[in-house]
Amino acid sequence: MKTIAVNIEKGGAGKTTIACHLAWHLADAGHRVLVLDLDRQCNASAALRDFESLGSCKPLFENAFQPPAVPERAIYSNRMTGEYDADYGKALGAFRANFPMLSDAYDYCVIDTPPAWSWINFAALMMCDDLIVPVELGPFGPDSTRQLSNSIQTVNQKGRRTPIRIAGLVANRVKANDRNQLAMLEELKAKIGRNLFATHLPDRAHYSQAVQAGVPVWRFDKDVRASLPPMRAFLDEAMERIRS
Repeated sequence: MKTIAVNIEKGGAGKTTIACHLAWHLADAGHRVLVLDLDRQCNASAALRDFESLGSCKPLFENAFQPPAVPERAIYSNRMTGEYDADYGKALGAFRANFPMLSDAYDYCVIDTPPAWSWINFAALMMCDDLIVPVELGPFGPDSTRQLSNSIQTVNQKGRRTPIRIAGLVANRVKANDRNQLAMLEELKAKIGRNLFATHLPDRAHYSQAVQAGVPVWRFDKDVRASLPPMRAFLDEAMERIRS
């Protein structure tokens, strides 16, 4: 099972939109897909209504975990209420032991993450194979990427045997007529090179509207001729990076 986390320590960067579209894209390609919605808001769980709910992810963080029946499209939701926050070390140890039990049942796992650093984010980064980082081209975007870089270093040192593989940073919600954003995009390209996705996602209401409707943008009942090609290009590039 290839595990892909979508993470940045900032709300509103588009993590859930990207995670949901990635899950739909993989499922439509015929893969068996598991989603871990680790954000306590559970927006991905509400959107991915065509995935079978496995209930709360709480058993994954407890001893004596028993893998459930495994539908081809399934989702665990973060229905926890902070019960492990005071003793998260044991929860992380259980998760490290339990999560591999699902690996034979699925081809891919997509993890949507909370918008702020916590032990739950540590859990996601501890177990992922690849990391996709949405970047918002605004005044706080650089700070959030620096914070994530520090978090990655912490997880690499304390929670992993091999370093996290960063599939790439993707510029999200880019306004075509915003000179400041376009200038920042060029600066990012010059600074991080291939670590930045060649494709960026434009500022299109269709993406979030489709997620709210519980469908990918390619099944959204609107004229998506301007919105669909960038999303398809991003997903294709993401899979190429993940498989390489």
